[in-house]
This record gives sequence, C-alpha cells and structure tokens, in this order.
Amino acid sequence: MHNPRDFKKLFKRLLLSPVAGMSWEDKLAFVRAYMRELESRKDPMEESAELEPAIDIVPFEAGRRPLDEALGPGLGASEHAGLVSTAAEGAPTDDLCLLYQVKDLYAYVAPFHRTFEVRMSVAFLPHVEGHGAPCPVPGLQGVVLEPKVVSAAAYPFPAIADASWAEFYKTVYAATLSPQGLLPRREGSPEGRGYDWSEVDASLRARTPDGADPFTFANLFHQKIRVTLALHTDGSKYVSEDTIEAEIYDTGRFGSLYARLLERLIPADTKLQADALDIPDLHVGYHPWFPVLTIGTDKAMLYLHAIRQDLGEQRRNLPDPAWLLRVGLYLELLTCLGIFEAVRAEHPDLLSPAERQVFEKSPVFAKIRERIDVAAWRRVWATREIVPRTSDLLAAGPVSFANLLRKQKATLAFLHAHHEDLKHAIALAGPNVENAQETWHRVFRDAERAVLKNGLAAFPELGWLDKRTRDFAMWHQRGVFGSYALPESVTGAFGDQDGVFPSACRQYRQSMNEVARFARERGLMDHTGDACIPRTASLFEAYMRGDSALVDALQRRDGYGGGLDAAEPLSLGPEPTHADIAALLRRVPVFKPLTDREVERLAQKTRPVVYGPHDRVVREGERGSSLFVLAAGTVEVLVRQQSGQDVAVATLERGAVFGEVALLTGSERIATVRTTCESTLYEISKQALAPIIESRPQLVVELGLLIAARQLDREGRMRQVGTEGVAGRIRKFLLG
Repeated sequence: MHNPRDFKKLFKRLLLSPVAGMSWEDKLAFVRAYMRELESRKDPMEESAELEPAIDIVPFEAGRRPLDEALGPGLGASEHAGLVSTAAEGAPTDDLCLLYQVKDLYAYVAPFHRTFEVRMSVAFLPHVEGHGAPCPVPGLQGVVLEPKVVSAAAYPFPAIADASWAEFYKTVYAATLSPQGLLPRREGSPEGRGYDWSEVDASLRARTPDGADPFTFANLFHQKIRVTLALHTDGSKYVSEDTIEAEIYDTGRFGSLYARLLERLIPADTKLQADALDIPDLHVGYHPWFPVLTIGTDKAMLYLHAIRQDLGEQRRNLPDPAWLLRVGLYLELLTCLGIFEAVRAEHPDLLSPAERQVFEKSPVFAKIRERIDVAAWRRVWATREIVPRTSDLLAAGPVSFANLLRKQKATLAFLHAHHEDLKHAIALAGPNVENAQETWHRVFRDAERAVLKNGLAAFPELGWLDKRTRDFAMWHQRGVFGSYALPESVTGAFGDQDGVFPSACRQYRQSMNEVARFARERGLMDHTGDACIPRTASLFEAYMRGDSALVDALQRRDGYGGGLDAAEPLSLGPEPTHADIAALLRRVPVFKPLTDREVERLAQKTRPVVYGPHDRVVREGERGSSLFVLAAGTVEVLVRQQSGQDVAVATLERGAVFGEVALLTGSERIATVRTTCESTLYEISKQALAPIIESRPQLVVELGLLIAARQLDREGRMRQVGTEGVAGRIRKFLLG
C-alpha cells in the first residue's frame, strides 16, 4: 500500500509525463474537471470506467464549416447539405462532413481496453411528413467508422486525418459520407459500389415512376436524409446514438427545367414566329424571352458554383448554402411548371407522361400546385412577339430596333411573375431570419455578373450598331449624355432612359428589395438597414462611380479576383501567424489579466475570418458563445428601435473587441455588428477560453470587473449588473 508521500510522487510523475497534444495547462484543466466530476457523484469512490459513454453530433451553424474546428477549437460545425450527380462521371460532388464527440469513454481506452464501435447508418426521409416511413439506404447501414479528424494540413482546403479514440476527452471527430453512395449502381460499375435499385424500399420505388434513382423529378431532384451515429460496445451492445438531418441535391438535374425552356420552348416558338413573319433562319436570340432566360440561367449557375465551393472546399461564400438551394429549387419548379402549363395548348407538353403523372397526383407537389399562377404566366407569354423589321431606319438585321423595347417589356413582365413565384419559394423553403440578407447580396451580385457577361449575346440587335452607339445603348444612365451625338434611330427608339446594364441591374435590385420587404413582413426573412440590398452592395453601382476598391472588395467577398471582369476564383492567402494574433490580443483590454503564455495559447485556438462589405458579424437577439477582435477594417454597431428601424450607435476600428459578454456569460447579443468595408476579425470560442479559466479560476473575478465596467459605460444599451453577478454568470457558463 502506498503512503501519502508515494502518492504525491506518483501523481507528480504522472503530471510531468509528456502526453501528445497536451500542454501543462491542458493537464491541469483536465485534472480540475475530473475532480469536480468526482465531487458531484453520490459515491466519490465510483470508478469513471463505469460511466456509460455517449455520442453527440455537433449541429450545423450558419457561417461555420467543419474545417473551422481545425482552425479554432469549438468553432466547427457539421454540414447539413451535400451535392450528388446523376450526370456523367466526373461531375462535381462533395462528401458530407459531420463532426461528433464521444463522451465518457474511459472504460474503452487504456488501461481497460474494452471493445466498442461507432457505426453510421443513413435513411431517406419522405418529402411529405406522414407519407411513408424512412427508407434505409442499402449499403449504408451500420458502417463502422475509424477515428478521424478534420485537419488544416491542406489549407485552404479541408483534409481528413487519422486520430485516436484515446484522446476522446479533447477531440472532435469527423465522419464523412460520400453522396455518390446514395445512388444506385450504374450498369458496368464495379461490384460493391452503390446498390441495386431493386434493393430500395418498395414505397420509394413506387413514388418514383419517372426513373430508377432517388433524385428524379418525382423526388424534387433532391433527398432529405437522416444520418445516425451509434455507439456499440462489447461487440454489439447498443449504448448511445445521435442523429442529424441533411439535404442532398442532384447537380446533374438542378436547372434542367430552365434548360427545357431555352433548348425546347424558345427555339420552337422562334421558328413558329419566323414562319409567320416570313423571316428565314431567325436566330433564337431575337426572341423577347431570350435575354431573361439566358441571364437567369447563368445567374443560377453562378450561385451554384458558389455553393459547390462552400460545400466542397468549405469556403464561406454563403452562410447557409442549404437555404439557397431550397429557395432556388422551389423557384425553378414554380416558374417552369407555371410556364409549362401556360404554353401547353400551343406547344407539346414539356413534361414526360411519368412526370405529368406525379406533378398532377403526387402529394410531394401539392404545395407547389397550390402556388402556381398559370394566368400570370399566360400574360407574360403574351409579350413574346418578335417585332419584325419595317424600315431600314430602324433595322437591326432581321428585326426592328423596337424589338429591344419588346425585350424590355417582356423582361419586366417575366421578372414580376418570377418574383411573385420567389415569394412562394421562400415560404416553401422555410424562414431564414439569421443570414438571408447576406445570401440576397450574393444572389443579386451574381445576377449583375450574368447581365454584364451576357449583355451582347442576349441582345444581338446591338451588334448592328457601331461600337460608340452600342456602348451608349448598353451603359447610358438616364440624364447623363456627355459629348455623345446619337443617331436618330437610337434616340427615336429609346428616348432618354437607362441603357441595358443600368436598367437591368437597378430594376433587379428594386425587385429583390421588394421581395425581401414582403418576406420580412411575414417573418420569413430579416435584414439590417432600410433596404436589404443597398446601392453600396452593387457591383455595377460601384463600377459606375469609379470605386474600384469597392468593386474589388465585393468580388473578393464572393470568391473572385479583383476587377469587374474577373472570373477566376480568388486564391486564399496564408492564415495570420499565431504571433500576429497574439500581438493584437495583448492590446485588448478584456485580455489584460492573461499572462503572455495564456495569450499565446489563446492565439493558437483563435480563428481568423475575412468578412466582405455589409456582412453582419453578429445579430441582435441571437445567442452567441464567441467574441470577436477587429484586426483590420471597420464595423458599425446598430440597435433596432421599437419602430423596426436600425440605428447606428457606434463605429469600431482595429483592436476593438465585441461579443465578450455573450462569450463569457452565454447571454443574447445586444446589438447587430456589421462591417462597413472588407474586414478581418479574430473569433475566440468558449472552448478556447475555458481551459485558461480552469487553470486560473481567479481570472473570473478580474474578467467580471472589466465586463461590469464596460456595461456601465454603455449608457443603458446593456443591463447594469454588479461585478459579483457577472463573475457568477461567467463561472456558471464556462465551467458549468
């Protein structure tokens, strides 16, 4: 039997023994946490090896990615959207990455080494609740997972690295699911890859008369899945499980309904009109619907590209890619099906017989059928008539320059009906009051890019003008003439109005803002400021003002290089060094009580994030468990009044800190903080700060004094509380 002196020596030797991945402070924090755990037990002599282990999946959180866990512990999140492709091999897809923790695994690591497994199972969920049970995915039941973690070794791209179950107490593990495993095996595919369609539950096959995979039109081109991670011990004994739901979209079929309009309907109608007008070989580009469909399709491809980058490379083009996928999908269904119905009497049905069957009968389409406005699309279809050439003066090849005005009229009518569908699409996609504004900015700028890219191709009439006149027709702003001497044919056709680019971008921004107002009034969206998309969020407006710095910043925000014509993806630069981060943290008042060593430890667990102009970093009323240090740029602090108006109350510059009360106490954010320009911030999580508090509990009082002083200095914008109250809240939130 050991005496107290032996015990002290053994304990000291254990503490001083090197442990991979654990610093001295990590060991002290672990010992303190374990001692509190022992004290909380009814029987302190109970061995921790007898505790039942548990498994917890880290949920999705908007704006965060699995890679963030490698950059800043506690800041990672699971994905809840993925991409699959039923198109040819090599089409873009990505693995769904889920983060999870395993707790109280003491009995299954050294020195006990009892056997256990973490198993993953996947099931398709019905699109309509109550219409069918979950369908297990063949081949994805009880898949044994090896311990893996997300690594930043390949930064800026995520990587998956091997890990050990022995470090479960401080590790967030990663499980990956290849969405291609959700597809049936193709003919000629190697055995063991995918599954046979006949193996899928009969109820799912019955709901899919239009194909032999789960991602057909009948299934709305996507599947909602449930992923279950289960902990089994001693061979097969079930102990614990957790589930998460995700949405998987087929990139091979997304946009395919728009393609039917461009590839089948518009060419067929162009030929009918050309024959009636006796204009041989009339190019489809002269059809009044051609510009809006071409530009709209390209816009959709641009934001799908952003989504692929977000999901495949874990960039941050969009806070929540799944919400935009849902909105985009429902918008495509509502608009295209409305048009299919509106033109069905004049043109062959654009749906196959099997698609027609599910569209008219399936409960999956019930809410879509309710919202389709066929009469509105018939009115828009009436604007499709091509204006033929009647004189040489107004000739634009085989048509009249007045055809441009017809295109403008058709585009405005199309956008009105399309954005009425957009309101319904938002309702079907579900509310998003957290980050819809940032998503709206991205979609709007992609529309601007599509307009600028396709301007001449969408308006072949302009190709009959000389370059000077063509530039005027495309770029002219109402009331601004400069030294232009215009041909009579142009002034007669247009008068003084915005050219193609100003007209398209400004009308689209106005329409997007109107939809945002509609959705905000119904609690479906929210935004900060008077307009969801202010002029300063527009690429075109920045370009027309000559503000090249803002153009570059908006382009970088969306993942592109600088300049209006840039199409290449932005190359992400190196992360700031820990020394750079530590140098800034030492100047932050709230961290003054920390030693140099503690600041350096904190810097190693701090995540740098670059925000674009007008991005909201935190939102008033949301709960947060991280603080931010402004490393570059400026941000404004806004408080919402009872009238609903957002009022700016402060501007913060480099070195400012905000969000510390939410980090240390878990309380709600008291204001919205939004960038005014491109800005870099350092985010620090509760998990990063907790070990420091564990190793030096007296910091709680010092931090409480600092926060109480800041609260009293905010002149009523925060509730005034005493030092003791703040310290107690910090202790409770960080240390439990």
